[in-house]
Amino acid sequence: MEQKQFEGIDIGKVKALHEAGWNSQEIAVEVGTSPEVVEDVLAFAKLNPDGEENEEKRQRPVLIVLSEEEMRKICDKAASIGAREAMKKLDQERKKEFSKRADRRLYNTRLLLRNYRALKEYAENAIFSRDQMNVSAMEMLEAFMQGEDTDAKIESIRRSTERTVIMIDHIDSMIGLYEAFCEKSRDKNLEYRRYEVLRDMYIAEPELSPEEIAAKQNMSKQNVYKDLRMALERISALIFGVDGMTYQAIPRGEKE
Repeated sequence: MEQKQFEGIDIGKVKALHEAGWNSQEIAVEVGTSPEVVEDVLAFAKLNPDGEENEEKRQRPVLIVLSEEEMRKICDKAASIGAREAMKKLDQERKKEFSKRADRRLYNTRLLLRNYRALKEYAENAIFSRDQMNVSAMEMLEAFMQGEDTDAKIESIRRSTERTVIMIDHIDSMIGLYEAFCEKSRDKNLEYRRYEVLRDMYIAEPELSPEEIAAKQNMSKQNVYKDLRMALERISALIFGVDGMTYQAIPRGEKE
């Protein structure tokens, strides 16, 4: 209920007459309106005891005077809040980018392992002098991370004998490290089972299907995929995890 709907009616007079004992009918006749409007005016006056004066106070601008010290504290607090929000936003963006990069690594690990057998066969049959190797495995993997075209990624490795040999040797080395990690793990049986699931799926000959792996490990097909997921995360960290690593080729058949 707003005061403007009672334009033309002296609200103060209505209140005064009511307080003097006049009833609504008598007030209506006096101010030239209906008893219903008088009742509304009185209800409005009860909710807004200060009437026009209160409305004027609400619309009147308020001047707040602050000392220089108070202004400095307000500015410092605002700057602090702004800095915290900026750092929070930056941290969120970093976490988001880290998560995206981790997802790309996992995807690219799967891609490499799905093509491992074909690349391995090509590398073993390649006529190539290892003395010519001057490419870092990590440089190749970093470039591998940038592309979006799946076929183009694999083809970029396959079309270069040097790159194929380097990539396969790097994967073989990381598979060996992963197996050693499983052997030394506190939960050896679980970790080694996951390693075997990954090896049978992507590395070993003959290739086993998820159903065959489930039967071999005496577990459900769903658990095979769970184990494979964990194993892929492990091997992905090994394959992509050491930035700046320089590849040093070890000829096949030779030991360190």
